[in-house]
Amino acid sequence: MSAGLSSIPGFEHLSRIPLYVPGKPIQEVQRELGLTSIVKLASNENPWGPTEAVKARVASVIAGSEFEGLGLYPVSDGYYLRKRIADRKGLTVDRVVLGNGSSEILEMVAKAAFLDGGSAVIPKHSFAIYGIATQTAGGRVIESRATATELDADDILRSVAEDTRLVYLGNPNNPTGIRLERAPLERLVRQLREDIVLVVDQAYAEYEDPAGYPDAAAYLDERPNLLVLHTFSKIHALAAMRIGYGLGSKELMGFLERVRSPFNTNHLAQAAAEVAVQDLAFEAFSRQKNTEARAAFVLEAAKHRCQLSGTSGNFILMETAFPAADLFKELLQRGVIVRPMQGYGLPNHIRVTFGKPEEMQAFWTAAAPLLDGGC
Repeated sequence: MSAGLSSIPGFEHLSRIPLYVPGKPIQEVQRELGLTSIVKLASNENPWGPTEAVKARVASVIAGSEFEGLGLYPVSDGYYLRKRIADRKGLTVDRVVLGNGSSEILEMVAKAAFLDGGSAVIPKHSFAIYGIATQTAGGRVIESRATATELDADDILRSVAEDTRLVYLGNPNNPTGIRLERAPLERLVRQLREDIVLVVDQAYAEYEDPAGYPDAAAYLDERPNLLVLHTFSKIHALAAMRIGYGLGSKELMGFLERVRSPFNTNHLAQAAAEVAVQDLAFEAFSRQKNTEARAAFVLEAAKHRCQLSGTSGNFILMETAFPAADLFKELLQRGVIVRPMQGYGLPNHIRVTFGKPEEMQAFWTAAAPLLDGGC
């Protein structure tokens, strides 16, 4: 009998890497539970979009023309979208790279960094893909100290090993909703060893007050080994399109282009994102709606004596007095999908995405009887 794949060293290594578990899709809950009315608050999607202008642009691509249509390959490097992004960010186009979601760029930089092995420093309770990307590329994870309420820049610096190649920082961090302010972020930028790439994931940056948010892109000229990530999945409401982008030095972008798959972003996504990235009014609208939803959630949570973590992003982390998996299952039976956080080392926490007012009311209608004894 031939040996199984798990006996082959490479596959044996892969078998020890945890699978990424996404938020439960609405269709799956409908199929499994036979429910017709379902509210999804599990995946940090923007409930207010995409805009009519984005839909119109996608429709025009589907209709086809002399230069575009579903039968033609997309622009492989996404030049026209990259140019839109570069113009908005005040950069040259050769300092922008596109990914099939920003998560693909996390995989690209890991692939580039760990060709000869090495380690990545990742704060505890960080986005799961940081560790998964590191390990699938052949690197090892060093976990630095963090809690549900605090990121520790100094411990990140202390955790760096001789073979460290990358440091990942979600700012704001998912799932805890916390962030580093300007001073500790600057310490990381300026004190981290020069041969380490600092990856700052700013997937939720657009939900922050622009006047007070410490945008890591401000340090791109100061630190060549800095990669700043953004996504169109969150405030731009294009999660289904799977498109994100990275900002960095021309040299770093050149290395990422060498590991980027050809045609990694499709034409529909590029076209939609070209419109979305210019729509500052929709960003402002979504940010305001998110601020209102957070304020209303905090008030309602206080009635049930619920402990909340984080003030950033379009979600909130809520601690419960009983296992989050149990609360998740009970809410699912009532047609409300949230995200249990036991896989992130937070067994008594759920993450709740901010939806429209009627969706948040549905959450509290379902959750309130379960929380009568308090969170």
